[in-house]
Amino acid sequence: MRNPYVTGPYVVGRKHYGRQGLVDYLLHGTTPAYWVVGTQRVGKTSLLRHLAWTAPKDHFLPVWWDMQGCDTFRQLGAVFVDAVNDCGEQLQEIGFGAASALDDDVLTLLPRLVRAARKASREVLLLCDETEALIRLAGSAPRSLQRLHALLTAGNGLRVVAASTQAIYQLHDLCRNWPTSSFLGGFDMSQTLGSLEPQEARRLILQAQEPEPVRATPEVIEAVAERTNNQPYLIQLLCARLFQESGSLRAPGPDDLQIDPALRGFLEAEFQLLTPVDRQLLLEVSRARSVEESALGEAVHMGGAELRQHVHNLERLGHLRRARGGRLQLGNQFLSAWLAAEPEPASLMESPSQVSDVAMKAALAGQQAHEEHFLNSELNAHRARLVELEAVRARDLLTVSPHVLTEIEQRQFHIQSLRRLLAKSAT
Repeated sequence: MRNPYVTGPYVVGRKHYGRQGLVDYLLHGTTPAYWVVGTQRVGKTSLLRHLAWTAPKDHFLPVWWDMQGCDTFRQLGAVFVDAVNDCGEQLQEIGFGAASALDDDVLTLLPRLVRAARKASREVLLLCDETEALIRLAGSAPRSLQRLHALLTAGNGLRVVAASTQAIYQLHDLCRNWPTSSFLGGFDMSQTLGSLEPQEARRLILQAQEPEPVRATPEVIEAVAERTNNQPYLIQLLCARLFQESGSLRAPGPDDLQIDPALRGFLEAEFQLLTPVDRQLLLEVSRARSVEESALGEAVHMGGAELRQHVHNLERLGHLRRARGGRLQLGNQFLSAWLAAEPEPASLMESPSQVSDVAMKAALAGQQAHEEHFLNSELNAHRARLVELEAVRARDLLTVSPHVLTEIEQRQFHIQSLRRLLAKSAT
């Protein structure tokens, strides 16, 4: 049996696991513009591609706009022309002719496309990938970027979903002197692309959507989930190492957590995306292995709402997680092994950070504006799933499977955590 785990290209269709709640929120939420932040290789491009694949074609006109490599605003417009032309037959359906090199001003072409879609009772779903290119343009073409921001957040027939790493928070610094709000203003930034839900992760581990799912014991499934914190890239990486020709997964051992050069590069790049404060938090947790939030605050001389915001953000990214009793640990064992192997962990603080603490503070404040609504929707989703699981446990009683019991415990923990976060946001 061929190894089915994918660690490189984006995935859609049956290769794409989970995120359904997020997909529904992005397609049907009341805000016209969304910005999803996540770590590298967590599935940002896959999410955007999956949105295009799943969006009802009788309502949406999906346009995937890859901004990678754009150094000028004219280049940004040129790749937008290509993105529009890639829509092919859908352009004909709304009576919109193919764009040409003469249409490379996105500030003109985008409104034309939206008007044509509206006349055909369609909504343009603009999916913006590799948006870190906008950081360069904030300095070289600020006025054009301000006009683009106004278009992207206006709605009225246009729904925008942008995705990036935390590097995009640099825009808060670069747009500080704009007469208008920061480029990130007006976007719902409540969504972080982090770990999969336990049931979603289990399906990914087993490749449940394949014609021939992978076989694994409940103990192996639990071991993979524990070591990866249900991060999809790490799940696929570890499972690819554990996969056997028989179509089953063996139990992971210490050698399976080996940090090869590619994985080391991934972890180092992720660390550079963190602010100095967040780096310090992770290093303190690494030293202690497990720590109370109050003790962590004392170690870094931070407390109150500011500490809670930083910890919550690192949890959502998957860099931290809660152990039983609420103590904080590093998010996954690959990160833990990498930091433990560093001869001088403190030297990691010396590498330049791509995001300042000031920019992160502005980003966290923007997230909080949309947080309460999303937390309530998440709480309701966990409650509904818990009711289903409790019904299964009552039905099966003595024969209930271990993964059902594990998920019940995890759902209960998530509900408690969400209640705690809602209580804190209220204060």
